[in-house]
Amino acid sequence: MKKNYELQGMSCGGCVNNVKRALLQHPDVTEAEVQLHPQRAVINMSKSVGVDELQAQLKKAGHYTIKEVVLKQSTT
Repeated sequence: MKKNYELQGMSCGGCVNNVKRALLQHPDVTEAEVQLHPQRAVINMSKSVGVDELQAQLKKAGHYTIKEVVLKQSTT
């Protein structure tokens, strides 16, 4: 299962590494692609992980925040 997230609080490559490392410490996160510009992450999971659990992981690494991106479907 792959989900997209917006991140806040990163300012450099070191932050990207900290965020990625923190996300990968969650047992159900199998892969994490983290980008600085724009601040976002694509996370692969073995089962669904709540955004609150991911936020708890990031809190261990620093003052980062994460928000799930809900893709809007076209109605036309």
